[in-house]
Amino acid sequence: MNNRQFLITVMLFLLVITGYNQFVALPKARAAKEAAEAQLKKSVQEAQQASGSQTVLAAPISVSKEKKSAAKPEELITLNLPQAEVTFSSKGAGIKTYLFKDVVGDVDLTPYKGEGYFSTMPQVDFAEFARTKDSITFVGDIVPGFSVYKTFRFNENGINNVNVTFENKTSQNLAVAPWSWNFGPGLATVKSEMNDNERESKAVYLVQEEGKKKPTLETFAKGDKQPSLPWTWAGIQNRYFLSVLIPQNWKGGDLAASSEKIGTQKRMWGLAGEGDLKGPQFSIAVAGTTVEAKSKVEYNSDFYFGPKDYKAFLTLPYHLDRSIAFGFFGALGKIARNVLETFYGWTGNYGVAIIMLTVLLQAILFKFTIMQLKSAAQMKKVQPEMKRIQEKYKGNPEALNRETLNLYKKYNVNPLAGCLPLLIQLPIFLALFNALRTSWSLHGAKFVFWITDLSSKDPYYLLPILMGAVMFFQQKGNIPAGTDPSQAAMFKYMPLIFTLLFMNFPSGLVLYWLTNSLLTYGIQTLINRKIAKAN
Repeated sequence: MNNRQFLITVMLFLLVITGYNQFVALPKARAAKEAAEAQLKKSVQEAQQASGSQTVLAAPISVSKEKKSAAKPEELITLNLPQAEVTFSSKGAGIKTYLFKDVVGDVDLTPYKGEGYFSTMPQVDFAEFARTKDSITFVGDIVPGFSVYKTFRFNENGINNVNVTFENKTSQNLAVAPWSWNFGPGLATVKSEMNDNERESKAVYLVQEEGKKKPTLETFAKGDKQPSLPWTWAGIQNRYFLSVLIPQNWKGGDLAASSEKIGTQKRMWGLAGEGDLKGPQFSIAVAGTTVEAKSKVEYNSDFYFGPKDYKAFLTLPYHLDRSIAFGFFGALGKIARNVLETFYGWTGNYGVAIIMLTVLLQAILFKFTIMQLKSAAQMKKVQPEMKRIQEKYKGNPEALNRETLNLYKKYNVNPLAGCLPLLIQLPIFLALFNALRTSWSLHGAKFVFWITDLSSKDPYYLLPILMGAVMFFQQKGNIPAGTDPSQAAMFKYMPLIFTLLFMNFPSGLVLYWLTNSLLTYGIQTLINRKIAKAN
């Protein structure tokens, strides 16, 4: 068979297979699926008839596409609490607006259009049934004689409670189809964090893995597989806030997530125009149930909606502190935060506490800092001779390596001595960086004069500019004579790059880096003077 005949045969074969799939196999599969669904529906109806029950609540629609009933207009009901002003919607009895009473100023954590947080059964019209100073109860009639009650109770420690009760006053069993708890869309934050909030906002859940002492926080995005282990709590978080549901007498079902457009925002300070601002929307499925005649079925849950306060979380159940991202060196970060809180207890000023913590770290790492700076000074001393060797043996790599090693031996120089201290210090600095970056305690904390919030950027950029100036003089003293011009330029521009990078960083972080740079520069100056005097 020649190539032409072979290709014609293959094409005919593919054509036959495609035709069979399109006109025979697929129609049969569709018919079988429809028959199975019809049989399942028939079986459910027969089971309900046998038990004397009927379905009274339609199955929920997709988390991001739920449609509100047009029977009644939406009504908003507000409960004023010490920690927040909470407004509920009659469509699903969810939290439509959570106005957190922050020390800097009230923050609307739910400004985006949607069913809200902890909404359930939006096709049911809820109305206020009762309230106290820290609780509110809603009721919705599903069918005559069958109602659903939903009660929110708020506590000062932040571990709140929400209860959903189906009450059947009729003389027959009634079946409730699967329903869901909804979150979102989007979770807002304080003004200083809004630029990073789209990246930080995530749907999350907590699971306890076998062999691990503490539970693990996992993110859940659209298309992710369901957790293989039972989860403890689930919801939405960003850097500073957390909203989660904690089932008590029922087993949490499947999770579903989507990323929804919640507005627009400027890209690259407006240079790239505007782009869509997206936020997570999340749902937790609840299995259907049958409510027997003249009886009730309750779903009890705890929930948290508020700031990620590490100190408070340590006194609360459910391992809420796992939501705080300490980074890869988390253990060191927690130690640094505990020390910071101790210093704050002594001084009453987080800015002073940060300075004290930085001085303590420099004292602990003093030996390594000395090693690093001495190595830099020695390398600077031998640089002219190194340049001469490189020019003399640039065509002979073996001779260049040999003479370089001889030079190091002559002046007792160890080039790795400058790298090793940095490798030892790096984990500590990264841990402290993350500890300060995620510290709710710094929010609204004053330092001096114009620094009134250590969690937000310096409004006048004085701290980052001063930090850049210190780094400039520090780098200038470390550039050896005869250094390659391109490398020298990199050293010179590094302080400028750091200054621009730190412009929008929390002023508490900039204060730490500024203090660290000042201490290092002071030690470097003393060492350079000592070496110059010895020479």
